[in-house]
Amino acid sequence: MTLRRLVARLGRVQVAPCHPRLLSTAAALFSVHSDSHLDALDRRKRSASHRSKEFDTLGTWDTRLNVQIDEQAMLRTGHVVPHIDAAMVGVAEDVGRRTYQEDRHTVSQLRPDLLYLAVFDGHGGNLCADYCQEHFERHILHHLDREADLLVVLDKAFHDVNRSFERWYNSRREHLSRPASSGSTALVCLVQDNHLLHLAHCGDSRAILSRDNMARSLTKDHCASDPEEAARIKGSGGRVISDSIGRTLVNNRLAMSRSIGDLELKRFGVTARPELRTVRIKHGKDQFLALTSDGVNFVMQDQEVVDCINRCESSKEGAVRLVDQALLYSCEDNATAVVVPLGSWGKCDATTGMFHCSFGRNMCNTSRFS
Repeated sequence: MTLRRLVARLGRVQVAPCHPRLLSTAAALFSVHSDSHLDALDRRKRSASHRSKEFDTLGTWDTRLNVQIDEQAMLRTGHVVPHIDAAMVGVAEDVGRRTYQEDRHTVSQLRPDLLYLAVFDGHGGNLCADYCQEHFERHILHHLDREADLLVVLDKAFHDVNRSFERWYNSRREHLSRPASSGSTALVCLVQDNHLLHLAHCGDSRAILSRDNMARSLTKDHCASDPEEAARIKGSGGRVISDSIGRTLVNNRLAMSRSIGDLELKRFGVTARPELRTVRIKHGKDQFLALTSDGVNFVMQDQEVVDCINRCESSKEGAVRLVDQALLYSCEDNATAVVVPLGSWGKCDATTGMFHCSFGRNMCNTSRFS
């Protein structure tokens, strides 16, 4: 395709005829990496993104998401609301540099109007993470039949799962010889009517929303270095200690201040009480929601997560590429990513070419080496 035709298509304008030599010179400047197939694909993605924005201005719904429109939610909100179901969610995980996998995740359609997403990052073994993966959904369904407020449902489910795990763990004879119980973070999200996010979490797994290509953190890491968390732990008789590599630990053992399990530390202020939040999805601005374990968060900033996923064609590709990028940044922990595409998926301005996953190039842009 000639440059004149490309400009005419993107700009919807008539281009006057000009000398062929000028066209060839302009084409050479337009494509610095004309011999790169990957760069050509990347430019095609950007061109598609620009066309989508133009169509949206004219009131036409056009993204890479080939989904049905939720008409009832659209009538309630006054905005176009696509239907988001479990089949659209991308998931990836990797053991990292460890020899065992303690991360667990769940994606499930609880009801036609309710999508359940969760990430559990276990520690001290995988017993607690496995228990959460197996039983959390059942406790949520139990309270859904009794409560209308979904934040109340999540709060009760967290406490119920923690108490249920304690009873199960103490009832097993083989657990009596263990020096300490297992524990896990818990990050749970309910997507209601395709336009409401109900979040509950304890620990350091994160939920990140991409809005207008900018990262918005929806969770706060529960670490003993936080003054409020440290005050609660010290008030309960616990100790907050910094080790030789700079980690802040509870009783010189746990690197977080809230968790499911860790039964020996509950009396020292390590609570299973979740932090709760409801966020309204703006499908005209929001590209995706990402749930990640600390294997990703420890080596990548939130905006780096957003930039990495925004360059991908599908949510599955985004999750896989994010985990791969974390491994490039020397992730030593298990890494898990769950990516939920939203209404503005694919509407971003990718500014890099074929080297978007180059370790050398990205290392220069990350805060760890600035």
